[in-house]
Amino acid sequence: MTPENAAAHYTLGLGFEHAGDTNRAIVCYRAAKALEPGDPQTRRNLAALLLKQGHLPAAENEYDELLVLNPDDFAAHASLAGVLAARGRTDEAVLQLNDALRLNPDSVEALNNLAWALATSSRSELRDGARAVQLAQHASELTHYQKTIYVGTLAAAYAEAGRFDDAIATAEKACELAGKTGETGLLQKNRELLELYRAHRAVS
Repeated sequence: MTPENAAAHYTLGLGFEHAGDTNRAIVCYRAAKALEPGDPQTRRNLAALLLKQGHLPAAENEYDELLVLNPDDFAAHASLAGVLAARGRTDEAVLQLNDALRLNPDSVEALNNLAWALATSSRSELRDGARAVQLAQHASELTHYQKTIYVGTLAAAYAEAGRFDDAIATAEKACELAGKTGETGLLQKNRELLELYRAHRAVS
């Protein structure tokens, strides 16, 4: 009845997305965006689906445009960091994570992701063990040291900082948590990292 109705296109996109029809949802979100380019939620949904489908350049473009509309959009900074990391642009991802934490200092996901980048980056100039420990400790404290992934990141941060006794003890804790929660992939990964720390080596 009203083809140029952005809200209708957006709502139809939600329906397709919830039904698992990602391609048609993207078409609807793009139609809604064309009609109301300033609507941030449409862009967020579109970017998330593009990222889910592996269309990284297109997703990056959406997040860039979101940040032009609102430079203080925490979710856009955090999501863009993930896209950039997936594209191998760790230095740019670190900048986005710093911006995300400026806006939300208690985001455990952003804390963890930045800590992991600073502890394990293949680029030596980006590695910063002391700050990685600070960030990973905060994430672990916020989750009461009960989340395997955050405790595992803290162990990697300790190793990068040269604190191998702490790295070993923390990796053992991560293995214990993974075993209790049935996270077999994380259990295997942390067991491998534990052997690395016992050899006094950081993640490389």
